Amino acid sequence: KTSIVRLLAPLFMLLPSLATAQQSGSPAAAASTLVLDGLEIEFDADGDWTRMYSTYRQPVSFPDRVGLRKAYTIAEEKGKAQIIRFMKENMTSERLVEEVTKESQTAVRKQNGKTESVDRTTQREMVESVKEFTRSYSEGVLRGVTVMEQGFDEKNEEVWVKIGLSRATAQLGAKLKNDLADPKGPPKAGGNAGNQSAESSASSLKQGSEVRTRKPPTW
Repeated sequence: KTSIVRLLAPLFMLLPSLATAQQSGSPAAAASTLVLDGLEIEFDADGDWTRMYSTYRQPVSFPDRVGLRKAYTIAEEKGKAQIIRFMKENMTSERLVEEVTKESQTAVRKQNGKTESVDRTTQREMVESVKEFTRSYSEGVLRGVTVMEQGFDEKNEEVWVKIGLSRATAQLGAKLKNDLADPKGPPKAGGNAGNQSAESSASSLKQGSEVRTRKPPTW
């Protein structure tokens, strides 16, 4: 009995820490993950999606602060478009048959002393063509999208932006939309947002590699 108690003692010591970790609200590990081109979708044990990530890389022509900010914006918007395109993409195809008939007439007057003649030339041109157009477009609504990570690769001169959304942030976005459309009372007083440091838009100095990671407290 003494040996059994000694073997189980470490397990009893770990139980309080496991309970504390469970109460802290830290996200559970994904049961499975689907990785596509630029997309990463996490699923729980029941097969329902829990989180979705989209990563897009954008080349930078002028790697200064202004150029990086513009590239970050482009990469973020195209990352959102990847999610929309995955959920729904409309394709259209059309074929155009064109037949054009063109006639032209040319008259030439010739005078040689007392002799006069008029030469007329009539020309007909027929053009036939077949044109085929294929188009695709996507549209949708995203709620609760958050920039998770962004960085600049100095060697390859490109930035990347990783955006993500979860069921929690999507539900929060939908709730805020409904509350703002039909508020039930005056807004609660909140603290000062704080002063944010502004970056000079006139900077022309070349930037080195950087990585910025953001993770919301509830994810």
